[in-house]
Amino acid sequence: METNTSLRPLILVVDDNHLIVECIAHHLDRVSFDTLPAYGYTEALQLLEQHQPHIIILDTILDDGLGYDLCRVIRAGEVDGTQVPLADTPILFLSARADETDRLEGFRAGADDYLTKPFSPEELIYRLQALIRRSQGQSYTCVDVGSLHIDPNRQEVTAGTQVVPLTPKEFDLLYLLARRPGMVFSRVELLQRVWGYTFVGNTRTVDVHVNRVRRKLAHFNGGGIQLATAWSVGYKLLPISNAAV
Repeated sequence: METNTSLRPLILVVDDNHLIVECIAHHLDRVSFDTLPAYGYTEALQLLEQHQPHIIILDTILDDGLGYDLCRVIRAGEVDGTQVPLADTPILFLSARADETDRLEGFRAGADDYLTKPFSPEELIYRLQALIRRSQGQSYTCVDVGSLHIDPNRQEVTAGTQVVPLTPKEFDLLYLLARRPGMVFSRVELLQRVWGYTFVGNTRTVDVHVNRVRRKLAHFNGGGIQLATAWSVGYKLLPISNAAV
């Protein structure tokens, strides 16, 4: 697989409408983005075996398949059965389907963002730039709270000398809460800031991830912190000494 080494981000645009692909390519070129066009599901799979784009723009309905299915294949880290480092590539659905059920299906498939047609080229560019900034993992300061040392540059949490085994989303969730001890974050805000998408009707994933972090920290005496529930609102992180607050 070829990795793009130029300074210009490479955007894979998957849409069977040639005019839309050409329009997107024109506007991306204005902001120094390179476009890799794919006019269907099969062609996109073939290109993903050869290239590693920075972002994938994906229509939901293609002549030879569903964009939702392609998104799931990418998120599984497989293209035609071959393991490839694409699972975390940001994916933006660009679709004429504007119903909530369609947007929900896109996010369930693993999308990072969803934009409906007709679209503003400027809005598309701003959304792409935000996805790139997020995916590049900008450097942040380390946080020490309780007995935990949280290093965002290494994506690592340690309790003393032991590493706490967190998934990337579990890490992002804990890091966000740890940067503002005592501050209540609503479930909707956590969805927006950790998962990077707007509220689409179900915040259950936040509760699931909080419970997973709690269980993992339990093996380290809680890490000296408590992920406290603010009933009917969301969550906050407290050092154990302040757990009753």
